[in-house]
Amino acid sequence: MELARSVRRRLLRAALGGAVWAPIAFTAACAQAQNLPSWFSSPPPDTAEAWFAVGEGPDPEAARRMALRAVAARMRTAIEGKVTSDVTDANGRVTRRDSVKVSEEVLKTEFTKVDIVNTARTSQGVMIQVRVDRPAFIRDTQAQLEVASKPVVEAEASVQNASTLDQYLALKRVLPDIEKSANLGLLLVGAGDEAGGRQSFARFTALKQRTEGLATRMVFEVRTKPEDGDIAKVVAGALADRGMRSANRATPGAVVLTVDTNTREVTLGSDKMVRLVVRFSVTDDQGRAVASREHPLSGSSRFDHKGARDAAVTALANLLKRSTSLAPFGFQE
Repeated sequence: MELARSVRRRLLRAALGGAVWAPIAFTAACAQAQNLPSWFSSPPPDTAEAWFAVGEGPDPEAARRMALRAVAARMRTAIEGKVTSDVTDANGRVTRRDSVKVSEEVLKTEFTKVDIVNTARTSQGVMIQVRVDRPAFIRDTQAQLEVASKPVVEAEASVQNASTLDQYLALKRVLPDIEKSANLGLLLVGAGDEAGGRQSFARFTALKQRTEGLATRMVFEVRTKPEDGDIAKVVAGALADRGMRSANRATPGAVVLTVDTNTREVTLGSDKMVRLVVRFSVTDDQGRAVASREHPLSGSSRFDHKGARDAAVTALANLLKRSTSLAPFGFQE
């Protein structure tokens, strides 16, 4: 009885300590609680050809999932012990080198070639031992990397001599593919393809930083009517949130963001309302029209039309905050 209570306490501590590590602590605790077969209590060590792991659950599938989570946990340890990430400044200089922290999302991967080596019934359900084909996992991950990186390679080739804005937009569109490719590189490191994995991770991490750096290099010249100073302030804040700079005067080489507005004031009983239409038009540093978008907004106040306009401008600010891209300004990302 005391041993059972001890096992439960260890399981609880494992659950609180993190979902990835819980299966390992669970199987270790259960191994002490029962007279288990040697293949469960002492599974064979991993080799270049395979990972071995054990798991227990109420049914075979649950036990299998637990065993595979143990494999993923070992991959995390391998990755975090071998991979670092360079942190660069706006000029591309390396300012520090951090150890990579692997997220749960990266480890949500499919092991396609898994063999059930041993099984046994227990009072709690089923225990199993699995063998995961390591070379097969590496091949599958390399194939995924080839697919994920293809649009990235195409985007890079298309913007070799393009403006800063065009480079940023092209790379921003494929940013999910860049991040996925970097994560697949990490998986390759954890699986044993250290050279290929490190190279892929470094390349796509640098490309992600390049995309972020392009944002800081751009300057938007915001043009508004004198009476729309409140909107100009909102637009400048939205650009700053995206890591971009703005100017309210003529700036050589800047991307021009013109803001046109149409305002209609309405009185309904004691309520004051404002219908505000804001239209963004963007031209690049060559004078070419590159984006436009219109936003109909409204605001109301019980006191005056100024309060109603303030509410409409606040609605615009909230709309711009809901996205971290340039889509609200008319860009296709």
